[in-house]
Amino acid sequence: MPRARTRTAVLSAGLALTAALGACTSEPQPHAAVPRAAARPDPRPAAEPLLADTIGKINSTGSAHATMTGSLGIVGQLHADGVVRYRGPQADLALDGKTRNTRTDELAVSIVNSTGYLNTPLARPDANKRWLKISQDGSDFGSKLLSPALDQLHESVDPRATFSGVEAATRIQGTAPDTVDGRPTTRYDLRIRTDQAAEIAPDEQQRERFQQAADDGERELGFQLWLDDQGLPAKFAATTKVAQAGEVSLTSTYRDWGSPVDIPLPPAEQVGVLDGLPPMAQPPR
Repeated sequence: MPRARTRTAVLSAGLALTAALGACTSEPQPHAAVPRAAARPDPRPAAEPLLADTIGKINSTGSAHATMTGSLGIVGQLHADGVVRYRGPQADLALDGKTRNTRTDELAVSIVNSTGYLNTPLARPDANKRWLKISQDGSDFGSKLLSPALDQLHESVDPRATFSGVEAATRIQGTAPDTVDGRPTTRYDLRIRTDQAAEIAPDEQQRERFQQAADDGERELGFQLWLDDQGLPAKFAATTKVAQAGEVSLTSTYRDWGSPVDIPLPPAEQVGVLDGLPPMAQPPR
């Protein structure tokens, strides 16, 4: 119990004696419990039932054609068309398109079994190898530099990677009828509560990422998801600050769910790694 602060007037002898005797003869009084402020309930609807249904339909349908537009940070602006194949927790994809930074360049990306392959004149391993291999745990320069942006590209085409495991930490900020490529849809504005997600995310890297966002003052992360009349994604939009890549803001538009797709690996003899800056990216001397 905190001590009483010394008062400026001298206490009378009688009061001092009474206090002393009371301290000797009375049972010690328990500290009064200080009630904790009750957590304010979140009035927004929980997104868990919606996301569980959407993720289940993605898993059962298995594939889609997709168009991706937006910014890949240091890679530049992206516009690409391709296909996505959902296999259990994995999502394989193949995209062909263009990036625009200081100039416009052709771009091809394949991601198979979580390993990325990038084909762009901006990052060729050497004159004889067109494809750059990018591994999440790679120690080469190219993997360290580009894997964060490629990971975000991967997640942006797969809403499951964003929401799986943190459905209970996600709220529906708002809904509205909308159209995507002429198709009727419902747009959902979704918010992941970072402090709650940091506690329940199943993956350690996920937990660390959400905790870092919470520590940085980002109480929520916002996403937009458009669902068609079958409950499948018609469009998904996400903006994320990615280490070493800057702000990655991508929108994926889906069509032809369930159609057969082919995602070939690049020829092995055309695949290499980047151990340093490519010649055209070397800083001027």
